[in-house]
Amino acid sequence: MSSVAGQSVAIGNLGKVGGNQVYAQMNAEKLQMFVERYLELSSELKYRKGESGAFMQLGEILTQKGDYDSGTKHFYRAMKIAEETEDSDLREAAKVNYGMANASIKWGDHVNSILRNIEGTN
Repeated sequence: MSSVAGQSVAIGNLGKVGGNQVYAQMNAEKLQMFVERYLELSSELKYRKGESGAFMQLGEILTQKGDYDSGTKHFYRAMKIAEETEDSDLREAAKVNYGMANASIKWGDHVNSILRNIEGTN
């Protein structure tokens, strides 16, 4: 397709269809690819709402994969754009997901520290 706007709509809709958790688990790599492309197109079109939604979706995909560090970065970007565009619902959702992903990082570090201590005492 030669239309950037047309591509954006088509790929954005694929991302929404792929947002179903069962589908996302089965095709996480493809879904991530579609959402990343949608983010590129939204950025090119200066469609801030599309960008924030794409960052949010990428954060969800990455945290489901266990990549909490990258997930927090995407949620943070979604939160900041949502603040700029005054989208309070998305801002709150991104804020909650950011906190949960960040807590998962800290929890993982905490558990690893405990395991190292246990292994060190044996």
